[in-house]
Amino acid sequence: MRGKLISIEGVDGCGKSTHAKLLAGWLRARGYKVVVTGEPTDGPVGEVIRRALQGELKIPVAVEALLFAADRVQHVTKLIRPALDAGKIVVTERYTYSSLAYQSTRGLPMVWLEVINRAAPKPDLAILIDVPAETAIARIMGSRKLDTFEKDMQLQRRVRENYLRIAKQKGMKVVDGGRAVDEVQADVRKFVEAVR
Repeated sequence: MRGKLISIEGVDGCGKSTHAKLLAGWLRARGYKVVVTGEPTDGPVGEVIRRALQGELKIPVAVEALLFAADRVQHVTKLIRPALDAGKIVVTERYTYSSLAYQSTRGLPMVWLEVINRAAPKPDLAILIDVPAETAIARIMGSRKLDTFEKDMQLQRRVRENYLRIAKQKGMKVVDGGRAVDEVQADVRKFVEAVR
């Protein structure tokens, strides 16, 4: 039996990590084998992306988009596809919709972004945890230093709007991430139960 791929999306600080971990624990308690992962990966391409996000490297946005797509191909090949083939549930923090939301906000054509990411299998379920940019940034500032993208509030607002537009177009499930963690998680689990 093939497993399921669940993508958890949203602006930085929306709660992706928290909800991916909670969801994985809940699924494991029900007997499912679960792999939790995220993008950018810890691989060599992911490391270059992280350095760029921290401002250590200056690269054009199109190069960044290609790096994300390359990192994703490696992610799918080395981890996601083998886990799915083994019948596991893969929960990823960020996937193709992140590239569409962030990089189209920064001026790249949506059609081109979809083409360079077409090697990535469509998730069985994509959940957008939606919070206002101000809420997300306040959460991040309480825990760590902001990266280059996170410092730009206007960009974060536009990314959120883009995510909501993409969610409508692509059938992502939208969860209000501004509520208590248990309420948000209850909605996440409800959507997951519908695809098992």
